[in-house]
Amino acid sequence: MIRTVEDLIKNLIEVGKSRIDDTAILHRPTIGDMYEGLTKSVLEKAVFEGLNLNIVIGSFIQNKKGELSHEMDAMLIEGEAKQLPFTEKYIVSEDQVIAVFQVKKTLNKSLLSEAYFNLKNVYDICELENSAAYTFRILTDSYKGVFKMGKHSSKPVTNYFQSTTAEHIWHCLRAEACLPLRIVIGYRGYASESGLRDSFKGFLEENRLVSGFSPLHFPNLIMSDQFCLLKGNGMPYISAIENGTWPFYNSSSNKPVLHLLEFIWSRLSYRYELDPQIFGDDLEIECVNRFLNCNIVNIMGQRGWNYHYDDFPGNYFTQPIPPENWEPVSISKEQHHVIAYLCKYGFLKLTKINWCLEIINSKVDVEPFIIELVNTGLVYIDSHKQLALLTDHCRCIALPNIGFVAGDDKTGKLTRWVEKKLGRKMMNTLHIKFDLP
Repeated sequence: MIRTVEDLIKNLIEVGKSRIDDTAILHRPTIGDMYEGLTKSVLEKAVFEGLNLNIVIGSFIQNKKGELSHEMDAMLIEGEAKQLPFTEKYIVSEDQVIAVFQVKKTLNKSLLSEAYFNLKNVYDICELENSAAYTFRILTDSYKGVFKMGKHSSKPVTNYFQSTTAEHIWHCLRAEACLPLRIVIGYRGYASESGLRDSFKGFLEENRLVSGFSPLHFPNLIMSDQFCLLKGNGMPYISAIENGTWPFYNSSSNKPVLHLLEFIWSRLSYRYELDPQIFGDDLEIECVNRFLNCNIVNIMGQRGWNYHYDDFPGNYFTQPIPPENWEPVSISKEQHHVIAYLCKYGFLKLTKINWCLEIINSKVDVEPFIIELVNTGLVYIDSHKQLALLTDHCRCIALPNIGFVAGDDKTGKLTRWVEKKLGRKMMNTLHIKFDLP
């Protein structure tokens, strides 16, 4: 479904841009109004009926104290908003807001800066209190994806985190789960992915001593024609911490509309618990280029975010990166048995691994076995020195001519992969099922 809607919206955008160009209007505010109207039309096609969703343009967010945000070009909201007298502008309660958009006809560094600070005001105005239940589900999944650990059951305490960087990333994820999506849509602009990256890099360097530039403040998505920058905070794209730094901001070519839909639909799926099938078979992984890595540094007693850029030669971006096929993890017989045990019982003490394997008459060298098992991305070591599942609905299976595989089947992805690999008829013939020991 998501691919079909992507094609529809891409065509809608191209037709809309042509219609605006054909008017030959030169009055900039009117041009801006037309592009905001195009955005409203696009977003109406991007969301689902029956959820009481609306699109408002040129409107304001109001927090519980009665304070108003800057004017926002467009917002995706739940329910009805309060219309301002004699206008088509609205005041929207912060808990109604799902996504906020800044719209630009042609994105450049100056307009990128303008959009950034306008969207930063969403963070400034929203109070992030009394969060809805779905925000905790977002936080749980993003924490698992970024930290490759199960979410702890209580609020962070002194010495819980392995580093100051990890603690600050956790706070970013926690706030991000409660905030509306913040998205910049530039219908025209940069002629290349590297041009967009260089411009944003220059914008950051010009503001390196200005507050309001933590990873939390960055827009979730910046689109400029066929190129975009996007967060890897697990909502929906995941960039895990590596060697104490977080590669949280990435770039991409040729898929801006798909990324836009992924962000909006993922947020809607958490908020309304939508059927995962809206995303299709989900057996392709969209690849992106790493752009910004971050960590906390302490300089003369002052903590701050340090950013490192992943620089690539200009010809690196000549061709978009094709998607990769999703595959479950290939595992050994011993790994299969331990993971299946975790699926059934939830945890296993590290000292009990060989005890667990006795039933299949096997024994392993525990330390390297644990390392290899954790490297599958399916399990982690919790604070009690136990193996526990990192996935919500892990399943493992033995397939003819393939061997043992395992993966998260929360959305039915593993089941669809098996069906695609073997065919439904073959699955029924072989009585393939996901067994526990």
